[in-house]
Amino acid sequence: MPELDWNDLKYFLAVARGGGLTPAAQALHSSASTVSRHMDALEKRLGVRLFMRQQRGYLLTDEGSALFEHVAEVERAMQAVERRSSEVAGLVKVATSETLGNHLLAPNLAGFAAQYPHAQVELVISRNLADLSRREADLALRMMEPGAAIVGNDYIAHPLGKVRFGLYATPALVAAHPDWRTMPYVTWDESWGYYSMGNWLIAQFGGRPPVLRANNLQAQYLAARTGIGLVMLPHFHGDADPLLQTVADMPEPAGRDLWIVYHRDLKASRRVLAMRSYVEALARRVLG
Repeated sequence: MPELDWNDLKYFLAVARGGGLTPAAQALHSSASTVSRHMDALEKRLGVRLFMRQQRGYLLTDEGSALFEHVAEVERAMQAVERRSSEVAGLVKVATSETLGNHLLAPNLAGFAAQYPHAQVELVISRNLADLSRREADLALRMMEPGAAIVGNDYIAHPLGKVRFGLYATPALVAAHPDWRTMPYVTWDESWGYYSMGNWLIAQFGGRPPVLRANNLQAQYLAARTGIGLVMLPHFHGDADPLLQTVADMPEPAGRDLWIVYHRDLKASRRVLAMRSYVEALARRVLG
């Protein structure tokens, strides 16, 4: 069996579909003479005539028709493989904190699902950092102290912007305390990494103890919605709740740098790159 050149077969398909050298040349951005050389070479290699050359164009012979069916089938198979290799599909695991997972990612993943219908997302929400080297997640979304760096040469980290925080309370609580310094407040306990922010908030109230401490921002947030005290929240979280308002005239707390991190081994993963691109666009829209 003669060894065939796919390049010749590509020209053959174009001639068969276009019915002549000129249409094939236009389709392939080539010249009619180049197409003719490929057809002559293919017929010589196979030892059969594939086309009847007529004034009204090139017509397939019986041998040409049989070859066309087989080559077109191979072309369809190759295109299917190419589509599959370029498709974003499969599971992508994103590790993050409760605040980012519940109030930034989860409410905004419908767009990703619509854009990549063959991909699935798993959110790994924990107060502990996922071990990306052990594939506990494909990517991690992390808030870091300003100036802090992602440690490790095995990781690729991209800054997404700064998460700004504000002080929020119910309108009734704000109305009852024209001077915010008299307002009760809730904050972090000493076991959590945001205790520096808790210290900052305590300092704003001159060291007066909070009405509630919690190691979980969701608990602080839910308590604040009942009017127990003001709470420190990211703007993307607090601004979305119609039951809360910002407390005017209070100093703005320091923000946190937002990073997306993934293992270097996954730098060519289509699903990882798709999620990274989606989260980057989300951060630009939400964080400004």
